[in-house]
Amino acid sequence: MIALTVLIIVGVGTLFVVHNARRSVLEDVRASVNMALQLVDAGFAHGAGRQQALQIWLTELGRMEKIRHLRIQVRQSPQSLIDVSRDAPKQAASLAPAWFAWAVTPALTVGEKVVAGSEGEPVRIVIEANPADEISEAWIEARSFLMFMLALAAAVSALVHITLGRAFKSVGHILAGMEDIEQGDYGKRLPHFDLSEFNRISAAFNHMAQALAKSRDENHALTSHSLRVQEDERRYLAQELHDELGQSLSAIKAMAAVLRNIGKEGEPGNLAAQIIMDQCDRLFGVVRGMMRRLHPLMLDELGLIPSLQDLIENWQARHPEIGIHFRLDDRVEECIGSAKIHLFRIVQESLTNVSKHSEAKTVRIELGLTEVGCLLLAIADDGIGFDPALPRTGFGLHGIHERVASMNGRLSLQTAPGQGVSLQITAFSSLKNS
Repeated sequence: MIALTVLIIVGVGTLFVVHNARRSVLEDVRASVNMALQLVDAGFAHGAGRQQALQIWLTELGRMEKIRHLRIQVRQSPQSLIDVSRDAPKQAASLAPAWFAWAVTPALTVGEKVVAGSEGEPVRIVIEANPADEISEAWIEARSFLMFMLALAAAVSALVHITLGRAFKSVGHILAGMEDIEQGDYGKRLPHFDLSEFNRISAAFNHMAQALAKSRDENHALTSHSLRVQEDERRYLAQELHDELGQSLSAIKAMAAVLRNIGKEGEPGNLAAQIIMDQCDRLFGVVRGMMRRLHPLMLDELGLIPSLQDLIENWQARHPEIGIHFRLDDRVEECIGSAKIHLFRIVQESLTNVSKHSEAKTVRIELGLTEVGCLLLAIADDGIGFDPALPRTGFGLHGIHERVASMNGRLSLQTAPGQGVSLQITAFSSLKNS
């Protein structure tokens, strides 16, 4: 817009210069023709009407330097034409470029005077002007002004370009910082800017980023604490179910077995004892399922890999229509430390999402170590997928995000409608120190 404005200003200035030059050339040409006509009057009076004296005067007039670009013709009759000019005027050819000459050349200026000859016959004197010299002079003056105007326009454009370039360079830094904040990088800080307005924005941005980083750290600490408390409560409930309810059910079943054995077959007491034993067996299954969902005791006793294998096998038994392929690296067991419960819950939540929402035919799970020693957990399915830009109503993925953040890891989610879902989680293998 600034460049267009400068071009418009230069264009308007050029039109102004051309207009003034055209007017100046026209005035000079008219002045030359008028002066020539006045000289003709003077010469006619000097010659007292004698034809020969008048012709000599007109010839001398045509040779004068100031009017040498005038064509002076004497017509005594349509057949009699005398050209007394020193040189015939040509088209406006001068030092000026063709476009300028075309723009400032006025309409043909012709002066005419009729006088009486020596024998009384009318004599027409025609004076035609050639504005070549005037156009050259006008071009010399206009060229200086146009050069100055172009130089001034170039200087203004360069100054504006440099100034706005500096300003927009600051805007670029600010936009880059905001994009980093959007991606969750709250450690981004903007530099000091020379312009006071942008420097105030930089200070406010840095304060905001610091506040967001502090809030994020506090949220992560609170989330980690909440997850630890939640897992401790689950572990406690699972242990209580195993110790208290499990032992109580075992005792009830044992007493029912004793009553069944001392009674006679077919008696009501014997039948009631058998029913009690069957109910105890059913409750054993319910309790084991609750304990597995609350907290897998196998995770504490045998480790992550056997627990995941047991989780996957039980899930496969409940969903035989979905094929599952998994590869679990035993080396992971040595470096996960307290993060094993998070990995177990992530796999558990992912399998739950697959069974509820994905309509997948195949699921792939891979847990191992990368070449640089990072922990890698990849879960992918071939289901219907979803649009990640749309708002989600559930908390499954949010819980996975929180658990990944508690491990100081990074989560990559790739999905699209009809293209399945792929989760990839990476974290440092030094998790055993967390």
